[in-house]
Amino acid sequence: MLKISITGGISSGKTTVTEYLNRNKSVFIFNADKESKRHLKSSISIQKKLTHIFSDKIIKNKKIDFNLLAKEAFSNSTNHKILNGILWPEVYILINNAFEYAKKNNYKLFIVDAALIFEANFSSFFDKNILIITKKDKRIKRAIKRSNISLESIQNRMRLQMSDNKKKKLSDITIHNNDDIKSLYKKIDNLYEKLILL
Repeated sequence: MLKISITGGISSGKTTVTEYLNRNKSVFIFNADKESKRHLKSSISIQKKLTHIFSDKIIKNKKIDFNLLAKEAFSNSTNHKILNGILWPEVYILINNAFEYAKKNNYKLFIVDAALIFEANFSSFFDKNILIITKKDKRIKRAIKRSNISLESIQNRMRLQMSDNKKKKLSDITIHNNDDIKSLYKKIDNLYEKLILL
């Protein structure tokens, strides 16, 4: 079973790609963003660490508010590194556990959808690292349409992520997602056929 990462900057289309691949029952998808949030909600120890570091800036109605946490985490590179330093060791464990489950259940591909594969130094875990690249103006439009966050917040997140040029050098495969959805799906179908044969 191949281990694949699908990565890219905010609103590049990586989740669109993994959701399309998920229609095939032989593919196991792990969405790092969703799973890390789910884990955070259930982990008292991580919540305590975060509230100790970020204090009541991230608390609303006596609970951690993800929007407030994101606002603090993406406000500067130091806070971003602190959050990743707390969450990513936990995400590693979740990914490994998911991989063992997928292996036991005979999936053909194990795919992780995560924005920070290279930033978290986790690329060596995978057999192939696939990068989704989209023009910046398209990403901004998508992010504004999809999220309840400001243009400034979106631009902050983009600045804190590794550039596409750097990621491209570290990736095994690059997919450009600047055309319509049918064009993207065709590229993914071709990619899937190649991966299945490896």
